[in-house]
Amino acid sequence: PPPPRYYSEDAVGRGSAAIAAMKLLAGLTAVTLTGALARFIPLAGRTTGRLVVRTYTASSLVVAVAAGVFLLTLDLWGPSYEALRGPTHGLVFVAAVVAWSLLTLQDGVLTGLRQAVWVPVGNTAFSAAKLALLIALAAALPGTGVFASWVVSIAVSVLPLGWLVFRRLVPEHVRATEASARPASAREIGRFLAGDYTGSLFSLAVVYLVPVLVASQISSAQNAYFYIASTIGGTVNLLAINMGASLTVEGSHDPERLAENCRAALRRMAKIMLPVCGLLFVLAPWILGVFGPAYTEATPLLRWFAVGAVLRVVMETYFAVLRAQSRTAGLAWLQGLLCVLVLGLTLLLLPRMGLTGAGVAEISSLTVIASVAAAKLWGVLRAPSRRRAVPAERAAEAAPDGDLADLASRR
Repeated sequence: PPPPRYYSEDAVGRGSAAIAAMKLLAGLTAVTLTGALARFIPLAGRTTGRLVVRTYTASSLVVAVAAGVFLLTLDLWGPSYEALRGPTHGLVFVAAVVAWSLLTLQDGVLTGLRQAVWVPVGNTAFSAAKLALLIALAAALPGTGVFASWVVSIAVSVLPLGWLVFRRLVPEHVRATEASARPASAREIGRFLAGDYTGSLFSLAVVYLVPVLVASQISSAQNAYFYIASTIGGTVNLLAINMGASLTVEGSHDPERLAENCRAALRRMAKIMLPVCGLLFVLAPWILGVFGPAYTEATPLLRWFAVGAVLRVVMETYFAVLRAQSRTAGLAWLQGLLCVLVLGLTLLLLPRMGLTGAGVAEISSLTVIASVAAAKLWGVLRAPSRRRAVPAERAAEAAPDGDLADLASRR
């Protein structure tokens, strides 16, 4: 039997399967609406609070229904999801899905408020609480502690940052943008969502449906290896995604400087992502070995994910440009193509190459999309910025090195 303070590989596999399902269902609205929040909050003015509340409410209702449907169809999803059966486990799972949707939307709200500095604070609080609970619950809940540690930790981020958003950040945003506010009409938001929501559903399938499909086709122990590798790779991907969201906000706020901000975003991403991905590629076996010798089986997979994270820098930058320009039809086409490639290649290669097949599927698909994005992005980067005249006191605040973190902090 495993030591009393550690989880068996089967327990990790079952817990990770439940987490994958939670993310997939919450993402039906959360992932698909974060782009809209980043696009429209900067100009929402007095309607900002109402926009956030309505988004939270609609998202919670939709994902709760989706979670209920998932629980009624557990027989279709394989043995890894047996632990979700029963009314108590089902209610906890539905609550977890709703909470995760709020956590995801919260990042979009903070980014739209030009307060993205709080995003890593919330993510760090969540990760620290999750790690502490993962250890603390090993003895008390050896079978469900992995999933429970995620669910309880959500509150550590959502509750304090939710209070901060509604009591301080939204009122400050309303005052700061009173002169320039131009709340979007329902028609304008609807037109944006028609393209962005469709594209985001494709993105959702790539990020969250793949782990669910993998969990349904391999053993719980193998799924544990996939879960650890994909979690590490996904954490690195979030860096590129969050930086891209900041570019969307700046592009919406000041479209005349889109080219300049785009160049700044790429410089910023390169400084951070290249060293991180390089270290992840080289140290992959030792990083995975921390979880146990058997986990090093996923070393090739984690290395593929590291290479894919570099390609995502180009892709996410171009996606951010498209959102800032409200060109969501093109965004939907690219995300749809990525979805078809990743899902198709994963289903083809997983049975033939094992876990490595999932990595090859992702890197091959990202190469195609990143190539298209790079060609399109080149035209954006070459475009001259059309600067507006700004007062001397505002000019003094400009980021001297093109750092988006500085741009996002300006009022």
